[in-house]
Amino acid sequence: MTKIERVLAMIRGEAVDKLPKGEFFIEDALVSGLLQLSPSPSPQSVDLEARMKACELLGLDALVFMADQKKPGRPWAELQQWQEESDFFLFSLLDGPFQGVGYTYPDFTDFLMDTMRDKEKIEELVKESIQRSLNLGRAAITSGAHGLFIADDIAYNHGLYISPRIMREMFFPYLKELLQGLSRTAREVTGREMPIFFHSDGDIRLILQDLKEMGFNGIHSLESVMDLAQVREAVGGDMCLMGGYELGWFETGGIHKVDELLKVTLPGGYIFGSSAGILDSSLSPRAVLEVYRYVDEIAYS
Repeated sequence: MTKIERVLAMIRGEAVDKLPKGEFFIEDALVSGLLQLSPSPSPQSVDLEARMKACELLGLDALVFMADQKKPGRPWAELQQWQEESDFFLFSLLDGPFQGVGYTYPDFTDFLMDTMRDKEKIEELVKESIQRSLNLGRAAITSGAHGLFIADDIAYNHGLYISPRIMREMFFPYLKELLQGLSRTAREVTGREMPIFFHSDGDIRLILQDLKEMGFNGIHSLESVMDLAQVREAVGGDMCLMGGYELGWFETGGIHKVDELLKVTLPGGYIFGSSAGILDSSLSPRAVLEVYRYVDEIAYS
């Protein structure tokens, strides 16, 4: 199977030849460290070729790209280059209504207060945020994205930033509107359905059913503050999970943590990856490579 075929098959609940794997980004120093473990010659600098080689070495199938705000005319130029020169499944990441508004506030606490004291202001800002994401989403789809992420960091380690009731009243109607609008655009531009995942850090167990009912194809992050067995039970086997492997486990848990993770995420749709989505420079290249190779060897043997 190709990388794109493998990811799509997993999301659709179809048979795959091996477990797909995906990340957002690999930091430069880790790219260099990984390539030193490769038998093939390493590029002199961390350029596109080096990044592709590092992703291939880890056996990644899916990558996630953010819009380049410094290039308003070509926000998805990097994604387009990867689409033209590689065979990875490429997700584009867009702001959801909560994150899209919250990030515009200099003080996040003021934003949280405004959700209670100035709902009209928040509603107007949410509408503006949704339109920005719809416009960026259309550009991503025409640039060659194979799937979309709606990133809405609505939670922290101990639960949601605001109550589920306020979330459902003020943000979820617009989140659903964004999801449906992007789905329509994908059908219009590509002639087919496009998988759309929801991303949030933290503990989102209280609103998992909401996400499922909205029609998301998958959920990303799956931080260990949540019981992933409960997550799987809440969303069922037909919703694809992605992430779940904590960065600290590369050193302290290794392949044993992979076994534990797969016991609760499988059977059902699952794309292996870190919960952070970013493999940072502090990680041991050898430890990271060992985990990813282990996933290839045992997940579907």
